[in-house]
Amino acid sequence: MARKLNNILVLVCIALLFSCGGSNNEYYEMIRKTDDGLRGAFIGDNIDQVKQVENEKFLKSEKPDYLHYDYPVSMGNSYTVAYDFSEENKLYEIELTVFFDVIEDAQTLFLDFEEQFNRQYGKSKKADDDFTIWNMNNDNVNAEIAMINDSQAYGYLSIIIRDLDY
Repeated sequence: MARKLNNILVLVCIALLFSCGGSNNEYYEMIRKTDDGLRGAFIGDNIDQVKQVENEKFLKSEKPDYLHYDYPVSMGNSYTVAYDFSEENKLYEIELTVFFDVIEDAQTLFLDFEEQFNRQYGKSKKADDDFTIWNMNNDNVNAEIAMINDSQAYGYLSIIIRDLDY
């Protein structure tokens, strides 16, 4: 009887593990911020729209065509988000860079974003420069997502979303 109960408990635990889904990385939800877009900003947004989705406290540099935010996460971990705008005040590039003191955290975050982007934009392709690429083509935007885990002595992940028509 006890052996049967142990087997049932093991099965229940396995079922719970596989049913939970979601990220394996504690930083994923905080960094991506929304289910839509990346951090709630979209190619074509104006500078005021982008400022509304970011925290002014972490704004480190502001120009008429550029915003740069630095977010500390925990000891040894941080990320930056930079936004570039055209002369017409339209967002044409988002660059998210994440720094981890543990290389494995960067790989886990890479896999989380890879799963999200594959689900949203289809299977990725690998570029010659080792970036993983997705195309975002719809009626309003012709854009590309390029992501790389370039970790060496520390964890380093970069995601660049850019308007291909700019």
